[in-house]
Amino acid sequence: MEMKKLIQIEMQKMNIKSYVKYAVIANVAIVLLVFLTTVLSQLTVGEMPSIATTTVIDSLVKATFLVWEAVLIANLVIEEYRSKTILLLFSYPVERKKVILSKLVVITGVVFLSMIVSQLIQNSLFFTLSQLVPFVEYHLSLGEIAAILLTTVTSIFLGMLPMYVGMFNKSTVATVVSSILIVALTVSSGGQDGSGLITMVPVSVTLGILGAGCAGLTIKKMLSEDIIL
Repeated sequence: MEMKKLIQIEMQKMNIKSYVKYAVIANVAIVLLVFLTTVLSQLTVGEMPSIATTTVIDSLVKATFLVWEAVLIANLVIEEYRSKTILLLFSYPVERKKVILSKLVVITGVVFLSMIVSQLIQNSLFFTLSQLVPFVEYHLSLGEIAAILLTTVTSIFLGMLPMYVGMFNKSTVATVVSSILIVALTVSSGGQDGSGLITMVPVSVTLGILGAGCAGLTIKKMLSEDIIL
């Protein structure tokens, strides 16, 4: 069976329409949070550090979809191993490696696309608002765009780390909870300008390498592990 067919099977399991609906809701929530943060920053000028709108957008988008990545991993990988339904795919005349990789391609592809589209929507909206509303400050340089693209890729690799935790415990709950902890440590903390550790290029690259390494170990375990009914 070709990778294309396996990817189509995984896409059907995801229920893309529901995913898009929830992604839209998440973006509305991000808009409101960024706007409220901007207003608060302006009202308390001199009392708190200046917060960059683009940085807040980047942090919130990454936080949202890192957790979402863990949910997809829990549903498409961990739950199938826990319930042993993955045996159905392993019964097909196809390498186990292709089955696993097709799942990861779908998860990382969907999350990457979601992050990029969300960044475009959020930044376009707040750029427009900055032209109409005086207290909305917006600035985005080419260097910042490059940094956002790079840290988006590395954050997706970091988002694979919960798969290692989930496979170790065969627990979907552990997968999602570990992702929330990662977000709390890397997105919700960092610079005084509202940036999180995951938005800082050197830190993000290091964390991405860590996530990729753990993903590699997890895949190796999946390929060698026997699943018994």
